[in-house]
Amino acid sequence: MSVDVRVRCLREGCGGIVRFAARDSGEQERDCPRCGDSRRLAIDSDLARGGSVTVCPCCGGREFFLRKDFPQWLGLMIVIDAAIASCVFLYLKMMMWVWIVLGGAVLVDAALYFVTGIATVCYRCRAEFRGVAYNPAHTGFDLATSEKYAQVP
Repeated sequence: MSVDVRVRCLREGCGGIVRFAARDSGEQERDCPRCGDSRRLAIDSDLARGGSVTVCPCCGGREFFLRKDFPQWLGLMIVIDAAIASCVFLYLKMMMWVWIVLGGAVLVDAALYFVTGIATVCYRCRAEFRGVAYNPAHTGFDLATSEKYAQVP
């Protein structure tokens, strides 16, 4: 089993995503696909075997949160499309279709909730880990913890 690690490039203004496949323990180095800047990871043996994340191999952070592994932009587009369609049907006084559209959006949301997996994310560097074991110490996103790592301009 391979652990997929995705971390943002450190170069100012780049925003590229550097991907690592953590199959073996030790140091790994990859280049950013956008700017070519290199990024280094120190993967421990437990993480390489698919164990839980306790220390971030990118930044050394020890606080993580769990989130659904689903693109937020796609979820937002589903909600916006359902809202627009239901408003159109409401304007046309077609109440049955309003409820069908809204009910359909709820069913799509519920199906996606049960189908998508979980990603573990580091609060400090926002590195994303997929394919790791569940760690009961990691919970959902906490704004107070996140603000500890907020960068002040």
